[in-house]
Amino acid sequence: MSTSTTGTAAIRRSYRIRDNITGYAFISPFLVYFLVFLLLPMLMSFVISFTDWNLRSAPEFVGLDNYVNLLTDGTRYPDFWPSLGVTLKYVVMSVPFGLVIALLVASLLNANVKGEGFFKTAYYIPNVTAIVAVAAMWIFMLDPQFGVINKLLGTNVSFLGDPSTALGSLAVMAIWGGLGYNVLILVSAMKSIDEALYEAATLDGANAFQRFRVVTLPAIQPVLFFLLITAVIGGFQAFDQMYLMTGGGPDGTTMTYLLSLYNHAFRYFEMGTASAMSYILLAIILVVTWIGFKLVPQQFE
Repeated sequence: MSTSTTGTAAIRRSYRIRDNITGYAFISPFLVYFLVFLLLPMLMSFVISFTDWNLRSAPEFVGLDNYVNLLTDGTRYPDFWPSLGVTLKYVVMSVPFGLVIALLVASLLNANVKGEGFFKTAYYIPNVTAIVAVAAMWIFMLDPQFGVINKLLGTNVSFLGDPSTALGSLAVMAIWGGLGYNVLILVSAMKSIDEALYEAATLDGANAFQRFRVVTLPAIQPVLFFLLITAVIGGFQAFDQMYLMTGGGPDGTTMTYLLSLYNHAFRYFEMGTASAMSYILLAIILVVTWIGFKLVPQQFE
């Protein structure tokens, strides 16, 4: 009896070991990707941020000099604070308006309109389109001579070449590009709200706007908070459209933080400075996220 029990336990252990090996085999590609392409580069860039390295000579340890100089030496790094200011302005221009527009569109689609599936697909197309193609389309649309927008407005404005309109034009493009994702998330959240809540509000005499204010908004606030935080993080990481469409111009009005970081790394070959900038950005994002979680009501945590 004891021998039989021991044999059964051994068989079970062998099955567990085999299952564990199978599980690790399935997740091993992700683990390799995470270690080689995410964790290792992060650790290397953290070490490099404490060095002076131009790729042509051996790295020289300089301690916290890169961080201190970026924050205090405006003569050596005149683009640091202005690029951070441009990024903040871009976030303020794109994030609130983007969420409000997405909320309005999601509310319309939630009203069981005909062709809801078509509109969802149409709104989401920009999210799966290559950024190079999207940038080329917007450059053509904003062209001062042949652009569709100027034709519709009857103007001849160089939207991307005018310092007063360049950043706003890129913000409009970002709102358009992120609309589909935000709308899909918000519609899904609205569909999950119990219809009994709307019926009760209607019986109490609430109109459509009041039902939206007292039922819909409170129910989707956690989702709105999630979209707000992710949109702010994405705004701080704005790079592609600036790099492809304006190069940071005109007059530095679209020189975002990440584009400035890119220039330090791959134009000036200041790898230590660029690495330090990346960790300053990480610190900013963590602080913004922490503030957001502190401000959100506890019932939504």
